[in-house]
Amino acid sequence: MINTSTMPRERGLGYAFIGGLAITLIAAVLGALFIYWFTTVQRGPAPAELLPADVQLYASLSPTLSDIPEQPRIERALSEVFGLTMPADAATNVAAVLGVKLDSDVITWIGSDIAVVVRDFTPVTNDVAADLVENGEVLVFLASRNDPLAKIFLDKYLDVRRNRGETFTEQRAGDTTIYVGEITSPLRAVGLIEHYLVFSNRPEALLDLAAGPDRPDRLASVPAFQQFRETIATVRSGALYTDGSPAAEAARSAVRTWLVKVLGEGTAIHRPSR
Repeated sequence: MINTSTMPRERGLGYAFIGGLAITLIAAVLGALFIYWFTTVQRGPAPAELLPADVQLYASLSPTLSDIPEQPRIERALSEVFGLTMPADAATNVAAVLGVKLDSDVITWIGSDIAVVVRDFTPVTNDVAADLVENGEVLVFLASRNDPLAKIFLDKYLDVRRNRGETFTEQRAGDTTIYVGEITSPLRAVGLIEHYLVFSNRPEALLDLAAGPDRPDRLASVPAFQQFRETIATVRSGALYTDGSPAAEAARSAVRTWLVKVLGEGTAIHRPSR
């Protein structure tokens, strides 16, 4: 009787151990599958794989998700790349421009890569910022780590602009919709493309991006940019690529001037590092 009373308890402990081990293994497999999905399916091609080779300026800002609310890394990146010192109310000013709350509407989906790109720019007056919008092409990439939440942000952002009196037209490129506003600005057109929320002053620039990678003459294939991309991997805050032309330096000045307007008039300007 002693043996028969103890045997079931031993089997129960053994089954519990095996069951717990099986659950742990299943959880580990599911976790690995999620990580694989997050790092492959959710992550699209890099902007350089979508952009034409004739980019004049590519500024990479790489804040970590945890840094965004406190802004230290993006502040350092703006200082290194554009020679800017952000004012204390910069986050409030950006939120006012977008018409959203950064903590609840942006932090929930934004990824760890931000890029500002200029191409096809020829300065013709002393007002390089105005020239940039009128005569050049500027794109702002915000990486998305959660496309459904990024789409919710986009819808809210468009509603804010509509409530301000702006109307939008829609242009389709495959499964992508490009929204084009009336007001001339680097933020005029916007679309969710290849896991990036991308703004541009030219809607045709976004339509070109929506055509996808794997085309000839992309920025990613330019030898000088390939060397620059290695720099991005080691410089964790910000880095700047230019094609070395005088127009590229004018574009840097133009983007800096535009950022001052977005971040606030209290933005300090100093000589950027090279």
